[in-house]
Amino acid sequence: MKKFLLLILLLSGQLALAQTTTPEKREVVGRDIGQLKGIKISGRIIDEITGEALVGATITVPELNINRITDNNGAFELVLDRAEYNLQFRYVGYETIEYPITAVGDGRISIRMIQEDFELDDVVIYGSDPEKNIRSTDMGAITLSMNTMKELPPFMGEIDIVRSLATLPGVSQVGEASSGLNVRGGGVDQNLIQFAGAPIYNPSHMFGLFTAFNADVVNDVTLYKAVVPSRFGGRSSAILDILPKAGGLDKWGGDLMLSNFSGKLSLNGPLIKDKVSILGGFRISYINWFLNSLSNPTLKNSQANFYDGNLVINAPISDKNEFTYSYYTSYDDFAFSSDTTISWRNTAHSVQWKSQLSSKLSLEALGFYSLYNYGIFNQSGINDFDINSDIKDLGGKVFLGYNLSETNKIVFGGEYKQVQIQPGELTPAGANEEILPKKVQDEAGRESAVHFQHEFELGEKFGFSYGLRYDMYQYLGPRVVRQYAENEPISDGSAIGETAYGEGEVIQTYDGLGPRASFRYSFNKASSIKLGYNKMYQFIHLISNTATIAPSDVWKLSDNFLEPQIADQYSLGFYNNFKGNIFETSIEVYYKDLQNVVEYKDGANLILQNHIETELIPAEGQSYGVELYVKKNLGRLTGWVSYTYSRALRRVITAYEEENINDGEWYASNFDKPHDLTLIGNYKVSTNTSISATFAYSTGRPITFPEAKFDFSGNNLAYFDARNQQRLPDFHRLDFAVNFKFDGKGKFFEGNWTFSLLNVYGRKNPFSIYFDDAEGSPPQALRLALLGVPLPSLSYALKF
Repeated sequence: MKKFLLLILLLSGQLALAQTTTPEKREVVGRDIGQLKGIKISGRIIDEITGEALVGATITVPELNINRITDNNGAFELVLDRAEYNLQFRYVGYETIEYPITAVGDGRISIRMIQEDFELDDVVIYGSDPEKNIRSTDMGAITLSMNTMKELPPFMGEIDIVRSLATLPGVSQVGEASSGLNVRGGGVDQNLIQFAGAPIYNPSHMFGLFTAFNADVVNDVTLYKAVVPSRFGGRSSAILDILPKAGGLDKWGGDLMLSNFSGKLSLNGPLIKDKVSILGGFRISYINWFLNSLSNPTLKNSQANFYDGNLVINAPISDKNEFTYSYYTSYDDFAFSSDTTISWRNTAHSVQWKSQLSSKLSLEALGFYSLYNYGIFNQSGINDFDINSDIKDLGGKVFLGYNLSETNKIVFGGEYKQVQIQPGELTPAGANEEILPKKVQDEAGRESAVHFQHEFELGEKFGFSYGLRYDMYQYLGPRVVRQYAENEPISDGSAIGETAYGEGEVIQTYDGLGPRASFRYSFNKASSIKLGYNKMYQFIHLISNTATIAPSDVWKLSDNFLEPQIADQYSLGFYNNFKGNIFETSIEVYYKDLQNVVEYKDGANLILQNHIETELIPAEGQSYGVELYVKKNLGRLTGWVSYTYSRALRRVITAYEEENINDGEWYASNFDKPHDLTLIGNYKVSTNTSISATFAYSTGRPITFPEAKFDFSGNNLAYFDARNQQRLPDFHRLDFAVNFKFDGKGKFFEGNWTFSLLNVYGRKNPFSIYFDDAEGSPPQALRLALLGVPLPSLSYALKF
């Protein structure tokens, strides 16, 4: 009889390994019933529909009061004693699974989770682990799921990834039509934005009115703004990591959205059932009717177009191996009434392989290619011309993770990439003989790095994370490099010779160690304090006299004149959750020191400049601030309040007094906004209806006004004294949205109607200030507001 019972137990264990069963059943997991302690239960959590790994899902064992988080492959491991347990599986936006088991011996389970319908009392906006902000050693790491972003008022009918991040403390934008993010006093070029591991240089449509990422194909978004894991590098401020969704493995489905500004469609399903999935998404604009309705004559007679597309092929070969190919493209063109057209395009490919080599060792390998090209085209019929530029990135990364235990993990790896920049080429169009062709010298460089990260806990009170990254950069030929006279400012007049370098020849080398470390002390399960330090290097620079990314900007690699940017950041934070994680609060303070920041000389000419070092000067920077955050996660009313007081300053002191800016004193950078306040609210009227609102206020950004004008050879010229000593008027705006959701018959499809009203009270926030020169009187300052009236939008989204 005993042998018969043993046989039944063994067969039950094998069945538990082979299939996923409903949580109502009590499972027996195991192979060796003689084992009493140290039983290893491993598994993987995936989406029921798409088969996609759920990264960061929470596994809780209430009987032992322990929590575990799934890794990048959705995998987890528990070490239990021989006993009965009630496992709980949670992931944001998914139904919680209760999973009773009897642990008999080592075994493996597979969990399939289903996205939940957000009922009235079940709205959860917090991330996958509500206590992660308390227990983890991460500082300044913000992860937003699509379900969280859906709670915000849509911008022009759509979820906007970049603008959603800008509602959080320490993250801002310079205006209503601004691309990119300013993170803790950093410029937009100081952020590495990557989609599926490939770098993206311009994340915007229509100069920032729309984000260039289709939310229907995005799984989640993580922004690192304080202590950045050592696996990331190449930028001195922040990392924005965007991960795409995977298609369904067993059936086809999709999303359709139509608004009065744009439309998008995504489809996903199995290429090979249960083995290979595909997801494709496409978005296109039809916004010209809106431009034509504006009163500004320049915008009224302009034309705009944009689109973006995605393709993701995912092949989970087994629970331990997964291949993913991702393709992304976006395109914009904007034709001004003056017949000048500006265009830009992003293209990115990436191939990724994830493998669980053993219960402790995991491998991730990724290769990518990214292309960003941009241009200005004049087709007025007089002096027609084309100006084209591009950036190409080609590289690969390898990461190995080793789990010494559940609370002791090491990640190490390396990466290599080549960067090529074509800074600009002017080509006369048609039979134009007035303009001569001109081409700026191409640039090439290569970056490589090795790194490791170690995270561990000492009991429940202490947590540590430290890492080290070694970066090496080489500036390469072919290139002709000038020499300049010593003890004189670098200028065309001080050039004394040239040196020619051949193809692939190393012109200049830079390297450096970038340590990162964070420490966490938990007072209890609801509160903790964290301390962090971060050092990063940046070898590519955006040369611009604007506060946001524009196609006329110049991207420049570090060379023998322009050294890499170096950022040292110190952070301290206190975190506290109240009433069972219903309320989440934090306060963080930081200080950042910047070296080799790029500034331009007064009167600099940056376009088609073959020796741009004559127009640039190195600067130092510093930024500091305090960030307050209060978030309500549960109930009819949810949302958050974020407030940041910060300063972002620059200083230029050189050996030559004429090159100093503002007499060598500290001055505000282009994106210095001391006060930044955001209020977010979402109210569930009923199961199918919700109301959301966003109010934002910030100090106006710095600007340089002319102090006087004078006549020179019959021309009126402006005189500028000190840089960035004035400010635009303060920014504030209220947005409002109503969302109504209905379910289709048999749940075949579901739809959402969303009405939104941007700029509810019609605030004329200035995009810029310009001056109209009237004869016989001082120049008159005029305000250009891109969104100066309430802007309604209506969108319909269908899931099928």
